Amino acid sequence: MGLIWLMRHLKEHWDEWGIEAQVFASFALQITLTFFANRRRYTPGVSIRFITWSSYLLSGFLAKVALGKLSEIQIPQDKKYHLELKALLAPLLFLQIGNPDCLTALSIEDNRLGLRQFLGLFFQVSSVVWILVKSWKISSLKFLYLPMFLAGFTKYGEAIWALKSALSGNSGLTISELDQEENVPSLFRVLPENNPMVELILKAYYRFNCLKPHLNNWLYQPFYESLPWIALDNYSPEEVFKITDVELGFMYDVLYTKAPIIYTRKGFFLRIISLLGLVGTICGFLILYKNPFNDEKACFTFILMIGAVILEVYQIILLPFSDWAIIQMITCYNKPVIRRLLHILAPRSSKWKRWSNSLAQFNLLNFCLQYEQFKFSKILIFQDLDMEYKKFRSRYRVEFPKDLKELIVQEMKEVDKERGSKPFTQRGEWALKRYGCLDYDFKWSVKRDFDKSIIIWHIATYICYHSDVHCSIANSRIEMSKLLSNYMMYLLVMRPHMLCITTSGIVFEHACTKLLAFMRTGPLIITEEVEACRILRTHDLPNQSNLDRKRETMVTLKWHMLHDAQRLAQKLMDKEDRWQIISSVWMEMLFYAASNCPMDNHADQLRRGGGLITHVWLLLAHKTDKFYTSD
Repeated sequence: MGLIWLMRHLKEHWDEWGIEAQVFASFALQITLTFFANRRRYTPGVSIRFITWSSYLLSGFLAKVALGKLSEIQIPQDKKYHLELKALLAPLLFLQIGNPDCLTALSIEDNRLGLRQFLGLFFQVSSVVWILVKSWKISSLKFLYLPMFLAGFTKYGEAIWALKSALSGNSGLTISELDQEENVPSLFRVLPENNPMVELILKAYYRFNCLKPHLNNWLYQPFYESLPWIALDNYSPEEVFKITDVELGFMYDVLYTKAPIIYTRKGFFLRIISLLGLVGTICGFLILYKNPFNDEKACFTFILMIGAVILEVYQIILLPFSDWAIIQMITCYNKPVIRRLLHILAPRSSKWKRWSNSLAQFNLLNFCLQYEQFKFSKILIFQDLDMEYKKFRSRYRVEFPKDLKELIVQEMKEVDKERGSKPFTQRGEWALKRYGCLDYDFKWSVKRDFDKSIIIWHIATYICYHSDVHCSIANSRIEMSKLLSNYMMYLLVMRPHMLCITTSGIVFEHACTKLLAFMRTGPLIITEEVEACRILRTHDLPNQSNLDRKRETMVTLKWHMLHDAQRLAQKLMDKEDRWQIISSVWMEMLFYAASNCPMDNHADQLRRGGGLITHVWLLLAHKTDKFYTSD
């Protein structure tokens, strides 16, 4: 009996407050998106993406379910304020479906659903209009419906507009755009000299505008590099990466936020309409309800509208703190108020977070040494998730060092001498040729399948690393090579789609099997990385048995991974400039991977905290004629 009474009691409360609960939950999720969605651009990891993903989907789902419930309500002929207030919730829900400024799409695929989003807008508008029409004749609140509906329609319209325009563009530069580019140097001449970040942001904007890296069909030739106002030859490596950070920030905003819309005159006008609609609704509500706190339903609706206004004002306050706002201020620099505001914001812009500024790392040798330390539940093992969990626990991040930025810029200049503006086709040959090593001793190591080359060079790098560190050899390229080696292994293991490799899983498991057998089957069980590298450098390895060959897959058949790594390491140890060779080969592999990775994968990386490979891709793209033909 008690359970039946409880269920009946809960049902009565749900019938009375169910719709309001869904509206409140949807609004709470909108607040979560407002504060957390933008953080995914500079916060790597699963947590922030899960919060954004779940809040985005749940908020839209709850809002649409609540709209469906509201459309079923029958409005009686006698006046009932509670039902009229429920009808007012419909345009308020419409406002929430429009999402905050910092999020229009979870992934780049959402931008390709323009027609579906437009149909969704049509059906949502129809539902809201139907609810308001039913309540119009007998509602004393009908004059509040229009401004609230206008605010909601504006917000939803902004989101659809941003999605539709994200991947739209002409097939190339128009005459008017070319004329506009000719006037760009005049903007650089009026910039304040004491705020160098302003120049970097302006340069990043026009580089982004010329390349449009998010558009695959944009006809771009790298002749802009010959123009002094857009080339990066006279900038330090630190400034080069700052410009690239800002440029990728523009790309992120175009693909995933409303920034390209709200920083236009039309966008500003729509923002004013939305805010005035909300404020007008609240003012009218206070006129009709002298003291809304005397009624529970009226109090709930009033608080919800106040919250919507606060959220809107908060987003407006954030508008100046953006690279888009800096660009708008530069174009209006002759106005004293704008000039003063630019002088305040420009120094702070250098501290704005635009990506994680970190390097993901994965050490294959250390992974195998700690292989048995991981403990799993039977569920993970049953679902074949134990290996994924091991890989997830073994990766880590380090801060992106300044020395590596300098090395990247230096190596990129060397490679550009070889390739010109041609697409990237080599992954180590140019580096070996530069150091006179493009012979039988080394060429085979970069002619292997890409995933196998990465593993061979990774193990060889660690063999050389522990040998030279033990001998106290000081060379900045040693640490940089180690970081690059671990980063490329991370891409191979955790992000194989960035390398366009389909056999990475098979090759990685094969490498782990061989390393584990090597560490466990000797006279002594190897427990330290240094010892493993010493044995690989100094001891002869046993030949593969016939039984082992039968267990091989077609991908790994006749691949003697440890022998190859040992052979490469021994040849490298004979070279005095081995760390120049190793670092240059790793750089060329990174350049090759970045250039040949599809744009969609780079765009996806932006919403995961960014990555070095995407920065390299953008730097190379400015110097690459993507429509180059050998003819």
